[in-house]
Amino acid sequence: MRKHLIVLGIVIAVALVFAGLRLLGVGVGGVPVLSRESCTVTSEGETYDLSADQAERASAVAAEAVRRGLPARAASVVLTVELADHSLDRDAAKAGALYDRLSGVADYRQQSVPGVAQQISDGSRDSYRDAEPEARALASALTGNTPEAFSCVVKGGSDEVSDQLSGAGLTSRAEALRDDVRQAYGGLPEGGFQPGGVTTGHMAGSAHYEGRAVDYFFRPVNARNNIKGWSLAQYLVANADRLDIETVIYDDRIWTRWRSAAGWRDYEIPDRGGDQAILEHRDHVHVDVAD
Repeated sequence: MRKHLIVLGIVIAVALVFAGLRLLGVGVGGVPVLSRESCTVTSEGETYDLSADQAERASAVAAEAVRRGLPARAASVVLTVELADHSLDRDAAKAGALYDRLSGVADYRQQSVPGVAQQISDGSRDSYRDAEPEARALASALTGNTPEAFSCVVKGGSDEVSDQLSGAGLTSRAEALRDDVRQAYGGLPEGGFQPGGVTTGHMAGSAHYEGRAVDYFFRPVNARNNIKGWSLAQYLVANADRLDIETVIYDDRIWTRWRSAAGWRDYEIPDRGGDQAILEHRDHVHVDVAD
């Protein structure tokens, strides 16, 4: 009996050690594991994996293209450089200089992505050619041209913060989200909050009533605005860990932190009357943060 207890104690101790290592981001044999967040982008049957930091930087690079009114190809070129030269491992703000250089390249839309990348940076054509498929997949998803192609698995919850509302009627986390989106995309039509808090207009239990939710509007409902909406929706998922985002809903699809491993799912419309486009969130992106 004593021998069995000793063996059981050793097994438990080893399990605790491995659990601790995983929390620190270390796997078997010292191989890092993604204990914080891992993201994927899928294009033409290929899936590419990114760390949380890489996802955040890629989304910021793509958002800059959207903010400047540039096509997805511009984001493809800059992301090719960032992947090949820096492994998406530097401040995304520096990508702005690459967009500035790109503006001086005549007819860059008609040239090959590796060829244009070589004109705005000093890497090799071969390295840019290798990075191009992933860069194009990221650019297409994060500029909104490929819906629900980008998703992240977010692990763990968020620390509690004060639920005191700002002058606009939002929690501190929701205000931080607004500031982040404004910095990434510029001014977007927004709503779902008001000074003193929202008390009507949403389904029971809505995060809007707690000042934890913001709606971003893309009206009228058409193909062009759908692309813009998907850019923001996938940007929010890419930054869900950093911004403590719990839910993103758009275009009759939903992503949630607690079921993030399932990616984008069908959104079940509340059983109530109203405008179908609004109920299905086809005209706006809903996002809410942790309490």
